[in-house]
Amino acid sequence: MKNLPGLLTFGCIALLSIACSSDEDVAPTPNPVGGVSDHVTFYGVGKVARYQQHMDSSLEYLGPLFFAEIFIAAGGEVSDASVRFPPPVNEREALQYRYSASDEIGDVMYLSGSAESDEELERRYPSAAYEFSFSTPGGAVTDSVVSFEGGAFPTQPVIIFEQQDSRIPFEQVDSTQDLVITWPPFAEGRADVNGILDDLIFVAIDSCVVEDIVHSGRPFEKEDFLTFRAARYVVPAGTLEPGQTYSMYVEHALLPNTQQDYGMPAFATFAASTYMDFKTVGETDAAYCTETD
Repeated sequence: MKNLPGLLTFGCIALLSIACSSDEDVAPTPNPVGGVSDHVTFYGVGKVARYQQHMDSSLEYLGPLFFAEIFIAAGGEVSDASVRFPPPVNEREALQYRYSASDEIGDVMYLSGSAESDEELERRYPSAAYEFSFSTPGGAVTDSVVSFEGGAFPTQPVIIFEQQDSRIPFEQVDSTQDLVITWPPFAEGRADVNGILDDLIFVAIDSCVVEDIVHSGRPFEKEDFLTFRAARYVVPAGTLEPGQTYSMYVEHALLPNTQQDYGMPAFATFAASTYMDFKTVGETDAAYCTETD
């Protein structure tokens, strides 16, 4: 079972919306001379309510997750990345580089933390304003504010599998046919009044070989990423291997406020992710999960 979103993890992802506080002291900072945006596509903080979906489609709450991420552009460089927490925490923590082995999504600077309850997460990671600082060869970002103001968790998605226009059991996926992954409508999703980024949906599948072997795409990195309007995601025939077990998630992400800062989109997100393991039918290749580069 995968425990982090890809967004999002925003999983999405794992799988975010920068919200700018209404206070004057947290207004977006002016764009510097240079090319910071050549190295970073977007950045922000997020909270994810995580659920595990079982084979009978019942859901089990796994507890919430906090993350702060800087999404590195192809060929970009980011260093000295940190985020300052709001009161009463008032601490600054460093973000660590995370390499992506997937061809679907890029590398990130990342910080995360989980909790057993929403109350504990709120105590450790208050839903207020966070300040990002980091360096790139094109310039530096100093105390760029990202706020959770005005946000709340959406309803968690329920995963549904279909093949040949019929609903199928999660342990009977035919890898030689298209797999249609769907979910009930994202009822809380809305278009962005600022025109920067609408509320999002993420779909990702992990194999035993690599994370995010399938990913629906992150905004500003892939043109056909999913917004709240999407009703399904198709995994083409032949993408998955026969006789294997895969882990996946579907995430619904609300972006309560969006902004541009230093020439880059930045936002905070409240998301709900549903994780699930599924199986493909057929003869198992014993060497598949032991393959190395």
